[in-house]
Amino acid sequence: MKRVGEKELNQRKQIVDSLYSLLENSRYTSEKESIMKRFIFEKENLEEFTQKFSEEESSKIWQRIRSYAPGFSKEKGYRIVLGMQPNETVLYGDENNDVTNDFLKYINDKYEGNK
Repeated sequence: MKRVGEKELNQRKQIVDSLYSLLENSRYTSEKESIMKRFIFEKENLEEFTQKFSEEESSKIWQRIRSYAPGFSKEKGYRIVLGMQPNETVLYGDENNDVTNDFLKYINDKYEGNK
């Protein structure tokens, strides 16, 4: 899958490069305008594809990392493994460490002025 994406990325880059070359070598204004429009269109498509491809590949990597975290934790005896991404702060946490209910009770009590 990655190779297919990389192949398409390279093909799109070649199109943009060839259009740029045509643009530089064109002598006629009307021809340049047509080539410029196509160049802009293809360059925007390339940027959009590159962004999407990068996000998909990054997502696949993080999925694999998350799948390894429980085994690593158990093998090493860790109860929590922290991630490096802003939206992936905890990759693995032992259920015995889950204090969500205690925390919810605490904040509700504080909000209600009970403690």
